[in-house]
Amino acid sequence: MSTLRRFRTWAWSHAHTLLPGLLLALALAVSACAPKVQLPRFDDAATNHAAFRQRFVAPPVTASGVAVRASLLYATPQRTNRTDVQLFGDYARPLRLDVRAGFGTMLALMREDASGLLAFYPEKSRAYAHTDPVIGAQLLGMPFPFSMRDLALVLSGHFGTLVPADAAPAEIRALPDGGFAYSYASGPVQLLVVDAYGRPQRMQGLLSRYFKTQAEREGEVVSGPRLWNLVFSDFPEDDGDPEGPPRVLTLGLPKGESAVFRVKALDERVQPWPLKSLALRLPAGSSFLSLDYKATAPVAESDIITGGGL
Repeated sequence: MSTLRRFRTWAWSHAHTLLPGLLLALALAVSACAPKVQLPRFDDAATNHAAFRQRFVAPPVTASGVAVRASLLYATPQRTNRTDVQLFGDYARPLRLDVRAGFGTMLALMREDASGLLAFYPEKSRAYAHTDPVIGAQLLGMPFPFSMRDLALVLSGHFGTLVPADAAPAEIRALPDGGFAYSYASGPVQLLVVDAYGRPQRMQGLLSRYFKTQAEREGEVVSGPRLWNLVFSDFPEDDGDPEGPPRVLTLGLPKGESAVFRVKALDERVQPWPLKSLALRLPAGSSFLSLDYKATAPVAESDIITGGGL
């Protein structure tokens, strides 16, 4: 038998072990050949800020809603907790947020609509609601300092609810490695850092008095301003895609706490979600607490609570 024929026979008999490696090599080769996107630089503050607004603020939100699948890694100096997150619904609301443990157990189901926020924790069979979705989420310890709607829009590349188009910076500072830091006198975002290509790198704002870090809940005191920092990274340009929203959001909080939100899949929808898909049904006998007021009687099986305005 010739050497070539012996090699062919050997390769065929070992195809099941060779194929995964060949496929991996092919995938790496394709990735390595992805065209590098050459982004224009904006080296003066006016064009830099205009480039950010043109890409992330000015475009109208033409989609009806969104479906996001992501992981959330929440860390304190003492522990780390990883969960899987599904955020879905209409930008005009309702919006749903389901949180699962890494091994699949459902931890929390939330719904935000015009009436407020409803959160249900299956393990304790307990539900909470608040007429202000931001205050309600912060009272429940959700790390992000804005509403589910704001989060859904930012994940999709729409920053207009956090940095409005008509918001003029009160102060501008050039950064050593290119880009600028813009300070705002009002609004949820006090500081916006934009790189030399007009992409958001970091946002900063004051934490609400309703939100407490784990350290603060345990009695520690934060000296100085209580600030949140949100860092954006992993832009599509890194993979050869010319534009799109960042896929990793890293939230920094006082006392060394952080939350890393990593988008695995994001799909904007043209048609509104069916309302039935966004309902949140509470099991019979669940305890219910309005965070605005006080505890109420256990819910009945037929009750469907759609927000905090009960």
